[in-house]
Amino acid sequence: MLNLVLIGKRISTKRKELKLTQSGLAESLYVTHQAVSKWENGKSLPTIDILYELTKILSVSIDYILDDSDILDTDYETKFKIYPRDIVLNEFLTEDSWQDQVISIFYLLNSKERFKVIHKIIASKNCMTIKEIWPYLTPEERIYLLGNIMSNKCNFDINLIYHQLTMEEQHIVQRKRNVYTTRTTPPK
Repeated sequence: MLNLVLIGKRISTKRKELKLTQSGLAESLYVTHQAVSKWENGKSLPTIDILYELTKILSVSIDYILDDSDILDTDYETKFKIYPRDIVLNEFLTEDSWQDQVISIFYLLNSKERFKVIHKIIASKNCMTIKEIWPYLTPEERIYLLGNIMSNKCNFDINLIYHQLTMEEQHIVQRKRNVYTTRTTPPK
């Protein structure tokens, strides 16, 4: 998918390096200066024939103008703006180091996406990420995750975050511990 803003910045940068005005570039391409302005502001793209002429005037390749490789692999904020969100999130969740980076993207996610990450954490069986994301969770997410921790669906020591639990959450933990203790204590 093409990043119109990035393409516009490249056109603008090269035009300025050559000390051309928007009007001067427009005249060379037989277009209006408004068309050049729209390209540079990421509002539209030149047609393929004008793009070809533009590359000759700016002394750049088409690849230079259209390539989106300037977006860093870890720049999820930009990726979420440019590409379909589900594709970006799936790409993130398939990376080997996704758990190390989850805090850096968690704030960018909507509720549905956050639950997808939470499910991935639970399914991974390595739930240490919980300690890092706990302060960022909504009350609904916390209760959901707490239920999964207490039912041993992921291997996580609740004592690591116990001091961060609300009174209600602490009561849930205590009730679950009492039920577990009652079930495992042999009769006298």
